[in-house]
Amino acid sequence: MAMSSTQPVYFGYTGMIEPGGVGRIAGALNSAVNSGVETVHLAFSSNGGYVADGIYLHNHIRALPLHVVIYNTGSVSSIAVSVFLAAAERYCSSHAMFMIHPTTMGSSEMTARRLQSALDAALADDDRTDNILRQYSSIPDDVLAARRHSEVHIAPRQAIEFGLVQGVREFALPQGQHIVQI
Repeated sequence: MAMSSTQPVYFGYTGMIEPGGVGRIAGALNSAVNSGVETVHLAFSSNGGYVADGIYLHNHIRALPLHVVIYNTGSVSSIAVSVFLAAAERYCSSHAMFMIHPTTMGSSEMTARRLQSALDAALADDDRTDNILRQYSSIPDDVLAARRHSEVHIAPRQAIEFGLVQGVREFALPQGQHIVQI
């Protein structure tokens, strides 16, 4: 893919936050950096996935010398919200939705000790996610507390109020530009 530092590049991603998808996103962003690109626009929609992969991608995006502009073009849920918050500039479609919820655990049969270990890990993941949500947004404490017990859906107007986005703006590829689906 030919990239120029004077022109922004455009990527699209829809999928889970799991090793394969996270690797493709990180790889595309790394290629942009290596090509001298300064600004990346990312049309993004994800129902979430693995907390560890989302935390990695959040930190990776924040570490890159890129101005990342991200657009929620559908739904950004679960750990994908933490990934979304890594971008310097954030927007959502007027039809978009955000969703945050407590960390879930597998439902296979477990001993009491394995169940306690899984619970401890889930609570630690909730804390890591809360730290990102608090640092990069202004979601009220009562909403963060509610997400520890059930799903919380956030519409575009609330997303502005909570600092998840700078505004409601539809993603639009400028005429003559190319977009790469990751």
